[in-house]
Amino acid sequence: MNFRNLNHTNEQVSEIGIGVWSLITDWWGADVSKAEEIMKKGFDEGINFFNTADMYGNGKGEEIIGKLFSSKRDRIVVATKIGYDFYHKKDNHLKQNFNADYLQFALKKSLERLNTDYVDVLMIHNPKMEVIDNDAVLNFMEGVKEDGIAKTVGVALGPTLGWGEEGTAALKKGYEGLEYIYNIIEQEPGETFLKNQEAFHLIRVPHATDVLNEGKWPIKESPNMHRSLKDFEWVKKAYERTQGLLEFCRRKNVKLSQLALMFILHNPNVTSVFPNISNLDELETFLKVEEFEPLNEEDMKVISSYYRRNYKDLNVESIGETIRYK
Repeated sequence: MNFRNLNHTNEQVSEIGIGVWSLITDWWGADVSKAEEIMKKGFDEGINFFNTADMYGNGKGEEIIGKLFSSKRDRIVVATKIGYDFYHKKDNHLKQNFNADYLQFALKKSLERLNTDYVDVLMIHNPKMEVIDNDAVLNFMEGVKEDGIAKTVGVALGPTLGWGEEGTAALKKGYEGLEYIYNIIEQEPGETFLKNQEAFHLIRVPHATDVLNEGKWPIKESPNMHRSLKDFEWVKKAYERTQGLLEFCRRKNVKLSQLALMFILHNPNVTSVFPNISNLDELETFLKVEEFEPLNEEDMKVISSYYRRNYKDLNVESIGETIRYK
């Protein structure tokens, strides 16, 4: 396993991490009963970075990390997020709450489930611009860091692709890093964020809603899957336009799902990538990337040209799609 610096801390993190969300919910097609087995296997294979949120499984993601790794706390790095209030849901409707008192309550609950007295990365979860601009929220997060309860603090952007303006504003405001979607198809706003060498950069959905993971083909529309957050016409167009990339994969002797991770890890400013793992076979497939020669500059030119010809307009559509979540 290769490791990278987690900026603003002294920690080294596995460049491929485990995003707990895809293991403890059925949104990515996972067998939830296998979550612990997959997380243990990942740890045994060298993964030390686990990315979760308090709302993932209504706390289940954090509980599993606490159960499996509390005795190995000094050997793992944990990122979690707060800001959604699943404790006081009405009519199954989930609302956000960034009031400092609520954030304090939510953080306390997260630490209890994680069975720890600190987290390595604490992020506010999918905030809009008024939350990022709110000094009280930043003061709370900075206070948490000063108290040693978090080693670094940042912003997780979303839903879906999130908003470039919010990410840029968060870094200017003083948040120390971002979590966001970035992949071969949806390169912006990630490419812009990655120019900031001081921030930590946590990458999610590297396979573009399974379009770049041939193991999930054929891609079917489902209201219960995460891809329901996207326009399924976009998914179909992206799938059709991806077929031409398979020949490049054959020449490189890698799977498309592996190429997707190699593309992200080519950028040295990426801290870690969290593929959506749903079974042990996927975990093993993704980890094989660590054995391959990294992509070279000629490879990146091929991918860049392919993006301009086939994906750039889809990237623009993804950016526009996020407006409805504002």
